[in-house]
Amino acid sequence: MRHFVAIAETFDVHRRLISELALTVSESSKATVMGTIKQAGYVRFPLWLIFVLFILACATVHPAHSQNGEEKPPLEQLTLLQLETKIEAGDLGKIRALAASQSGETVYRKRFGKGEPGEAVDIKSAGKSITALAVGAAIADGALLGTDVKVWPYLDASRGAPFDDITVADLLSMSSALDCNDWERRSPGQEEKMYRRRKWREFALALPDRQYMRDEHGIGSFSYCTAGVFLLGQVVEKATGETFDAYVQRRLFDPLNIEGVEWRRSRSGEVQSGGQLTIGDEALIKLGQLVLNRGQWEGEEIVPEQWLRTMLASSHKLSEHVHYGYLWWMMPLQSSRGFEAAFMMKGNGGNIVAVIPTMDAVLVVQAESYNKRDADRHSFMALTAMLKSLPVPEE
Repeated sequence: MRHFVAIAETFDVHRRLISELALTVSESSKATVMGTIKQAGYVRFPLWLIFVLFILACATVHPAHSQNGEEKPPLEQLTLLQLETKIEAGDLGKIRALAASQSGETVYRKRFGKGEPGEAVDIKSAGKSITALAVGAAIADGALLGTDVKVWPYLDASRGAPFDDITVADLLSMSSALDCNDWERRSPGQEEKMYRRRKWREFALALPDRQYMRDEHGIGSFSYCTAGVFLLGQVVEKATGETFDAYVQRRLFDPLNIEGVEWRRSRSGEVQSGGQLTIGDEALIKLGQLVLNRGQWEGEEIVPEQWLRTMLASSHKLSEHVHYGYLWWMMPLQSSRGFEAAFMMKGNGGNIVAVIPTMDAVLVVQAESYNKRDADRHSFMALTAMLKSLPVPEE
């Protein structure tokens, strides 16, 4: 199986050991447990993966998650048939498409409501994760020097501290000094305020700063900011000399034979690299498979594996089970054998692409339950039903 991470053939033994340790470990004892795990022979695993596995082992029930990490009661467990019945009855909002692949083959795919199979859906902020892939590709191409590039000077918009110290990494990890929080309507950078403007670049570059301090790792506090991700698209455009959509099409979509993607644009024609692209479920399965395959597609390296490791490393712990990397989410999903680490593209309305290396699987939920409180919860019910229907890969 082509896993993103090199899961050892003794994975289930590792899982049991971590689970047993977790039963008696308090928050203050995690460092000791991590040392014990490494001594037991886990040094061949990436440390970020060990940490994720440890967090998953601590879970006794899987909560649904709101976008700000708030935990809710356990999910209703459904079979695929029960799930389909609820979706068709309208009990789970406007879920439009479900798809699952395992070992590189599509094993489940269904369309709900009006429209033909494969009809594109606006996946909202799930598209941000594609921007992270594009940044990695630009760095691999030598067009962009790295994540330490300071964005304001690079875009010829120098305005002094703290703005001139904001890096590509800050925007990728949602931890810049910008006073920009999409989850707070009064925030100066809240995304709806940007959409009212003709030129989004001018809006984003002129945002005020917030009270800000970096931690011992040089990372600022989390603040979900679409305007910052839009600026990453502007950085990619300057680095590559191509419009953002053209670069993504040539560098990421064409090798995967993905066509017909529609990008939202400002009234002045700027491409919204902060999400809001309309795309089909088959294309999303391919993008998830690209990540699962460690950046490889049909024997060709599309994105370096090292970039994917960097992109999927946790930059922020948002709640007990929710982490955020470079425009990708990390949280557990329940399979038939327990909890699995999942890496997710995630957007408003319940749009989710989940990559589950330990199950060699990619899951897709496309939904139009925009701005509905239970949208994520309904989609996690769908993800769980699909994942539990898949066989556990052979060792």
